[in-house]
Amino acid sequence: MSASEEDRALMSAEDFARVSAAIEALIAAVRPDQWDADTPCTDWNLRQLVDHLVEVNYSLAERFGGPGGDTCDDPAAAYRRSAQALSDALARPGVLDQTYPGPFAHTTGERQLQVRMADLVTHGWDLAQATGIPADLPVDLVQNALGFVEKLVGAFARSGKFGTPQPIAADAPILDRLAALSGRPVG
Repeated sequence: MSASEEDRALMSAEDFARVSAAIEALIAAVRPDQWDADTPCTDWNLRQLVDHLVEVNYSLAERFGGPGGDTCDDPAAAYRRSAQALSDALARPGVLDQTYPGPFAHTTGERQLQVRMADLVTHGWDLAQATGIPADLPVDLVQNALGFVEKLVGAFARSGKFGTPQPIAADAPILDRLAALSGRPVG
């Protein structure tokens, strides 16, 4: 299997559902007193981070021809609905093969899903750090996100969406390496 075919095999609606289920579990485990807690994303508290995840899911769902939506008072329900909206959009025939405008460039749905997956996995680390809840994310998808971000770290840093990569040991856990590459201090 070529690298391109391998990327394609990893970028599917099923894999989005796997990551989303893990993120949803993290969100559902947040205690009510934690919603105002700081996160490694210095501009966002925990509630704002989850609102971001919801908004981006709906934005991508709309881009792919699906429904939009908004946040609500129940962060876990809001996330679940937004993930379902994106899953429904991903189920449309040919959606990953078409080209769409995006935050960085006009790219295929597959590439935009890959960006989304890297974002979700990285924010999964943020959620875990802010709450103390272990991030039980699919290792194969964390590895894919790390490889993707390694290839495009310069573009992400220039976009202002990521901070400057932080130092980390080469043998650190893979999710920590992704977080450090995304500009988060890992300690």
